[in-house]
Amino acid sequence: MRELTDGRGVDVILDSVGGENLVKSIRALAYRGTLVSVGVAGRAGSDVAAMDLWQNNNALRGVYLGGALLAEYPRVHQMIADLIVRVAAGELRVEIDRSFPLAEAAAAHAYVESRKAFGRVVITP
Repeated sequence: MRELTDGRGVDVILDSVGGENLVKSIRALAYRGTLVSVGVAGRAGSDVAAMDLWQNNNALRGVYLGGALLAEYPRVHQMIADLIVRVAAGELRVEIDRSFPLAEAAAAHAYVESRKAFGRVVITP
């Protein structure tokens, strides 16, 4: 990433993978850059050393919907309700990758865990 920015690094990185990708993202940050970690798809290998952040005055921010639901339920509940209304009105579209019948639930879970899905995976009755 540094070669794309003439060695400067990037100001903000949004990482939705985690794991080793999270660790590598720290090295791509510019001075005073911010790394935002959303979810933890790659759970292994995400040991982050605080010194790696401190030396360039970088910030690591975690975003987790489950935590927000516990701490800010009314706000998050309303936000989700608004999104559902917008999907129903056709303002937003949910990308469906594949649908599986309930009898193939194990295959649906295996497909999600394979990290090949692009969009939502739906299980139908």
